[in-house]
Amino acid sequence: MTASTIYFHSPAGLVLEHSLDRYAELRYLPTKRQPGDLATLLTQLGRLLLARGWHKFLSDNRQMTPYTNEEKQWFASQWLPGVVPRPTPLTGVVMLPEQVVARLSFLEMSMKAAEGSLRYRTFHELDEALSYLTVLVQ
Repeated sequence: MTASTIYFHSPAGLVLEHSLDRYAELRYLPTKRQPGDLATLLTQLGRLLLARGWHKFLSDNRQMTPYTNEEKQWFASQWLPGVVPRPTPLTGVVMLPEQVVARLSFLEMSMKAAEGSLRYRTFHELDEALSYLTVLVQ
């Protein structure tokens, strides 16, 4: 993994900038998210991607806790359809959550992304995810 710079940090997660390989990273932390935390993280991710002109990101969901019903509703109504400003098209390379319930929660949301301009590709191994991410054309 290349060197990164912290773009945004909250108790719920980090948004990191990987300038050399031209991608952003969303890293969930293993804490219970407060209302609005997911919206803030993804809004900051979208801002970074737009500012740099990037169309790909790594989402490290390994420590993620399950989405709440409110987060699922926000994710489906705001993030997936692009209401929150972000590049189009956009590819998310995702490290699946270690918790089974969190994994199912994420997979439920990612299946809804198949209809739009946001594509997700999931991985269990970080090396595989990074290899896929770095060969994606910007």
